[in-house]
Amino acid sequence: MKIRSLLTWLLALPALSPLILTANAQVEPPTPAGSATPAGPATSAPTDDKKTELELRMDRMGKAYRKLKKQVADPTANASSLNLLSVMQDAANEALQLTPEKAADLPEDQRAKFIEDFKAGIKGMQDLFTKLGDALTTGKNDDAVKIVANIDALEKKDHKEFRKPKND
Repeated sequence: MKIRSLLTWLLALPALSPLILTANAQVEPPTPAGSATPAGPATSAPTDDKKTELELRMDRMGKAYRKLKKQVADPTANASSLNLLSVMQDAANEALQLTPEKAADLPEDQRAKFIEDFKAGIKGMQDLFTKLGDALTTGKNDDAVKIVANIDALEKKDHKEFRKPKND
C-alpha cells in the first residue's frame, strides 16, 4: 500500500510542479525608489534585496550571459544569441553611467582613477560584445566560443578588482 501511494505522488508531482512554482513566484510588486513603504519612511535604497543600481544591471547582464554561454556554439541558436547579446549590451551601456559601491570605500585621491578604470573595463567588455556579435552574425561560432572565453577572463579579473567584497 505504501508503494502505491508513493508512486501516485511521484506521478502527480510533474503535473503539480507548475502550480507550486507559480504559487512560490508570486511576489509583491516593487515600490518605486523614493516612495513610502508600509514599513517606514521614504528611502532611496533599491528594493531588490538591497542591490545597487549597478548590481541590478550586472545581474541582468549575467543572466543573459549564462544563457548565451550555453548556446553560443550552436549555429541554429544565433538569432537567440544575438538577442541575449543585445540585452547584455544594453545593461553594459547603463552600467557605464554608474559607479561601483566599492568606490565609496577608497580614499579620495584613488577614487577618480578607480572609476576611470571601471569605465575602461566596461568599454573593454563592450568591445568584446561587438566582436561576439560580429562572429555570431557571420556564423563563425568557433570564433564566438573563443570570444566568450575572453569575456569570462575579463569578467573574473574585473569582478576581483571592482566588486565590493561580500563580507562587508
